[in-house]
Amino acid sequence: MLVLKHVYPAHGSDGRTYEIHVYAESADAEHDHAPIEKLKSVMLADGRDLRVVGKGHYELPDGSLTLESHDHDAI
Repeated sequence: MLVLKHVYPAHGSDGRTYEIHVYAESADAEHDHAPIEKLKSVMLADGRDLRVVGKGHYELPDGSLTLESHDHDAI
């Protein structure tokens, strides 16, 4: 199951503010073990995929927009 885990504000290289959405895929717990979560995707709120280039730093795959989040929990 795909789950929205985090939403972070980020400042774009175009001067606009964006929302970064982090999705994880979780599997049901088996045999009394905790559920397993795996990072599935990082994208803008409008659905465009992002590449993580460093903690709190993201970019569109074509490099046309870079983003920076100052949230201390950002990936």
